[in-house]
Amino acid sequence: MKFIISKTALEMAVKKICRVINTKNALPILADILCMVDEERKTITMTGSDAEAWLTYQVALQECEGGGPFCIGADLLRDALAELTEQPLTILATTESDNRFTLQHESGTTVLPLELSDEYPTPRHIDSTVNEWTLESGMLKRVLKRSMFATANDDLRPVMNGVYFDMCEDGVLNVVTTDGHMLIRSVEDTDTDNLPGSFIMTKEAANLLPTLMDGDDEVVMTFDYSAVRVEQGLMSFTFLMVEGKYPNYMSVIPQDAPYSLTADRPALLKALRNVAHFTPGSSRLVKLTMLSNQTMELRGEDFDFSTEATDRIAIDYPAGRDMTLGVKADSIIDELSRIIEPRVTMHFTDPSRAVTFAPIDPLYQGEEITMLLMPMLVNEE
Repeated sequence: MKFIISKTALEMAVKKICRVINTKNALPILADILCMVDEERKTITMTGSDAEAWLTYQVALQECEGGGPFCIGADLLRDALAELTEQPLTILATTESDNRFTLQHESGTTVLPLELSDEYPTPRHIDSTVNEWTLESGMLKRVLKRSMFATANDDLRPVMNGVYFDMCEDGVLNVVTTDGHMLIRSVEDTDTDNLPGSFIMTKEAANLLPTLMDGDDEVVMTFDYSAVRVEQGLMSFTFLMVEGKYPNYMSVIPQDAPYSLTADRPALLKALRNVAHFTPGSSRLVKLTMLSNQTMELRGEDFDFSTEATDRIAIDYPAGRDMTLGVKADSIIDELSRIIEPRVTMHFTDPSRAVTFAPIDPLYQGEEITMLLMPMLVNEE
């Protein structure tokens, strides 16, 4: 077969497909890209896989003679394109005799070996009648970026390692991550035609997906009992979901905390980072003391090195009851860093119960964010 294709379009697809390929996979064929040339449609459909996820791009051809499948080494093809400028590339793929991939460009020729496609694993089929959602790609990128740091690394409870998608009635989507110490919950208004359903996205898929979506075009997310497919334009990303039941996240989020305060988020972050330098390496404990004079005092101290630091910020604290909470410095800094709004509210009950943070006046309409942090024990002096 012979076809002509834009170098830029081909390289874009190859680079993205390489992100899903694991060259150390036990199946050597999975170091290749599966290509299917369609002479009638004048397209080439390219697929990469690590046996648990499949990424497919369809690229238009300028000219095409003949068609059919073949496999080519992903790294070899990427290297062959790396130094070429934008230009039409003429490619000849012979699979009946010498299994050669010949790439002709303006100043020369590159010849690469081909593999037959018989051994390439078939992408996981998903029954589209089971469940299908339409989502905004910008929202999906945003919630994944915000949530990933709170996933666990727990071999005994693999469900905690993923991202939980839970669509409720009227198109209200909950996206949740937790490691047992922190919890991030994003609530998003989506298309009211999206039917209730849920699944757990793997950490690997959640990290990769935002890099695959282009622009602000909507994505279609289809899933059944074991796999999910995300489609946007000519891109299709299919991956196996995490098996198991996700914990009841609503049961750990306090609904009626009696105490609350509001604070300037940048000021709170600056104070936290200041005192965090002087917390014990083992616990990273920071003490937050809410005072009736509308001030929060932050303290970090490490007795082993005889160091301590305090900082203070102004807060709006209607209850006015003096109270000290212990939190892990890294966790609270991570949570507040994922909020972009200038002011946050903090809800709490007592030093032994969960603390929640949320932005005031979320920037994106129809969005609600709750960040939960379990406290650390504080030894009162």
